[in-house]
Amino acid sequence: MKIKCVLFDIDDTLYDATLQMNTARLNAVKAMIEAGLPVDIETAYEKLENIVMEFGPHYNKHFDRLLERLGIKWNPRVIAAGVIAYRETSAAYLKPYPDTVPVLLKIRESGYLLGAVSEGSSVKQWQKLIQLGVQHLFNSVAISEEIGESEVTIRLFEKILGELNVSPKEAIFVGNKPDSDILSANKLGITTIRMRKGKFRSSEPTDVRMTPQFEVTKLSEILEIITKLNRQKLP
Repeated sequence: MKIKCVLFDIDDTLYDATLQMNTARLNAVKAMIEAGLPVDIETAYEKLENIVMEFGPHYNKHFDRLLERLGIKWNPRVIAAGVIAYRETSAAYLKPYPDTVPVLLKIRESGYLLGAVSEGSSVKQWQKLIQLGVQHLFNSVAISEEIGESEVTIRLFEKILGELNVSPKEAIFVGNKPDSDILSANKLGITTIRMRKGKFRSSEPTDVRMTPQFEVTKLSEILEIITKLNRQKLP
């Protein structure tokens, strides 16, 4: 049974989401201080990072919680300054890796179906795909919010495989999180390729089921893997 589709995570797989978010938060803190937040950059940034870890990256009141944690009265001007700086920086850093578009195009041109599988808000993840300029390349996109989940699960993979009309054995998944993305794909029998980039690049599997079949440090490396896999598969 030959490989028919390649599924991709979005954050830290198609672009450097970690650099984007860290820089955006730092610039937001700087802007808030310039707008009157009476605290040093190091203290504010550390507290903001802790808030993001506690509430998750998709929470929309990070700056409100920051003022609370600092014991400072709610200030719309300060929060607005942070929001504007965050959004402007985030947009500026939302750029695909140099090999992202060429690799996606090559896979499409080779006759494979393309899918995107990601955790988070459907609107936000679609916004990323559109700003990256790759939304038109995917045959199907599945976001965890669509099925009421906060992360990538087996059900999300089942959803997109059903939409693409392919079996797990006919699919490859490329992602960077061993504890959810890789784990779920492995459980379903999908061939997994781990991208060693971003926030989880140094994380090691804590369970054998989180171990991918392959590891890469750039997307262009998966082209050879796809070719080798199909040579090994029976017609």
